Amino acid sequence: MFFVRKNSRRTSTYIFVFYKKIKGRINPSEQNDVNQQLILQLSNKKIPNWSQVKQLPKFLNRAEKFNLSTALIVLVLAIGIFGWRLYIKSSIAIPDFGGSYTEGLIGAPHLVNPILASSDVDRDLVKLIFSGLMKFNEQGNLVPDLASSYTIDAEQTTYTFELRDNLRWHDDEPITVDDIIFTIDSIKNPDYNSPLKNSFSGVTIQRINDKTIQFNLEKPFSPFLSILTTGIVPEHLWYSVPAFSASLTDLNTKPIGSGPYSFSSLIRDTSGNIKNYTLEAYEGYHLPPAFISELHFKFYPDFFTGVSALENKNIDGLIYLPKEFKDQIDTNKVSLHNLQFPQFTAVFFNPKNNELLSDKKFRQALAVSINKERVLTEVLNGDGQIIHTPILPGLLGYDSELKAPEYSPEQAAVTLDELGWKMPEEGSFRTKASEEEDEDPIELSIKLTTIDQSENVKIVNIIKEAWEEIGIKIDLEIVSKEKIKKNVIEPRDYQVLVFGEVVNINSGPYPFWHSSQNQHPGLNLSLLANKDIDKHLEDVRAANIDENKLEPLKNFQEKLLELNFAIFLYNPTYIYPTTDKLQGLDDLQFINLPADRFNNVNSWFVKTRRTFSQ
Repeated sequence: MFFVRKNSRRTSTYIFVFYKKIKGRINPSEQNDVNQQLILQLSNKKIPNWSQVKQLPKFLNRAEKFNLSTALIVLVLAIGIFGWRLYIKSSIAIPDFGGSYTEGLIGAPHLVNPILASSDVDRDLVKLIFSGLMKFNEQGNLVPDLASSYTIDAEQTTYTFELRDNLRWHDDEPITVDDIIFTIDSIKNPDYNSPLKNSFSGVTIQRINDKTIQFNLEKPFSPFLSILTTGIVPEHLWYSVPAFSASLTDLNTKPIGSGPYSFSSLIRDTSGNIKNYTLEAYEGYHLPPAFISELHFKFYPDFFTGVSALENKNIDGLIYLPKEFKDQIDTNKVSLHNLQFPQFTAVFFNPKNNELLSDKKFRQALAVSINKERVLTEVLNGDGQIIHTPILPGLLGYDSELKAPEYSPEQAAVTLDELGWKMPEEGSFRTKASEEEDEDPIELSIKLTTIDQSENVKIVNIIKEAWEEIGIKIDLEIVSKEKIKKNVIEPRDYQVLVFGEVVNINSGPYPFWHSSQNQHPGLNLSLLANKDIDKHLEDVRAANIDENKLEPLKNFQEKLLELNFAIFLYNPTYIYPTTDKLQGLDDLQFINLPADRFNNVNSWFVKTRRTFSQ
């Protein structure tokens, strides 16, 4: 028996079947009639209402309930995935504030002070904590920083700057032109022994008013704007610190600046060495604020431990990745940013310590006997480019047509023969008869010096092999990193030196090749003294527009190639490794110094949020 009840407020018919009463009492034909009636009752239904849906489990067995639940879960997941994909497709990810980034540096901070900084670690931190009148952007172009604007007079000797409004130090004190004057005067003060002293030689400063300052140069100097990227220090904190003891104050490790990041904290080990250093984003920064809330720095004694820390995820990035570690980095987890870097490695000659090097033909023989392709391949695994002059690819004045003579050990041997250096019947090295008849022949020998770094050691061994193959005895001198500057570079105590130099793209080649730079603190490592080269470099330095520099730069390079005062080997690629966590480095392509990788640090980010595209 069954009953049918129709609700006048609903269009659907509810059917209740009492199984206990009809079980076993309905024959097949009657059951068919019931089924047909049920179908007829349901045929007029449209979408079931919630009351009907709630009754559904009563008519399902366990297997049917499981199947229905599974189907519902799949449906919900499908709708969720579709919705998420639709959201992702119709929205874009943009940088968001927050998060932290940890980088490994080699060494430790000592003088986080723009007046005194001399190491890469100190310069890195100075770059983040301090601001100058000018700064480099991510494209390597000079733009105003603390300055809102500037003018240069027609003679290119007077530079006038207006400061931005509401400039504040990290301790919330106002920044004034007096801070700038104090900073430049301190740099020029010999008691500070600032490495920037020569950069401001012949420069005087005049305070026009609270927001205007003027620099006067003795003569035009086109790179002067780049020098004004030097960080400014707060007079109100430094004026009471004696210049002779400036390197001893805590302000050198706990500095106050005006850059995008301010000092937060440091941790020392039991020996007093700084092991961890934390900076936090400065909310009062005068330019767009940094996205990343905290920057953490960890310090390592060498690249071996630094690279291991990167592999073990103890840090998110490393100041630099030496070529010998490149193959062990998992590039699925670490991005290798290949940056253009104005550095070159060359062979420098010092004729004062070996008179053989005074002969242009002898220097030519040394040059053509070195296979630069082999050096690039075996030392850098090809991560760089062969060069022929100190004007590197991408720099003003670079000319791909200017090339040194090609590799030819046969020609080198002929030249040495012509100079009187003959291969003996017995022995491996060339000799020349002594001017004194009773003395033994003079053996041809050179001392080859370099720094104790794997890259340089590989180079000198390749050169040693090449020069000994043409009959020159080579004495290698490998000098430790701690001693190379004081014991070798500054006193120019070498005959032939393999060394790398970083070129300041704004100062040009003058500091490296003008005869006035032969002695320390000059950077002319070949002790080159040539009046024609001096004239070309002076013309470059005096030119007020780039177009006027091109001809003297070309003349300089041609003369340098003619004289063979150095053998230019290669311009390496600067590899900056970071985990994929760090974003915002896409526009970073060229750096002048390692610290310049932070040129666009306020655009870096580790967090994102999504917004709908318009």
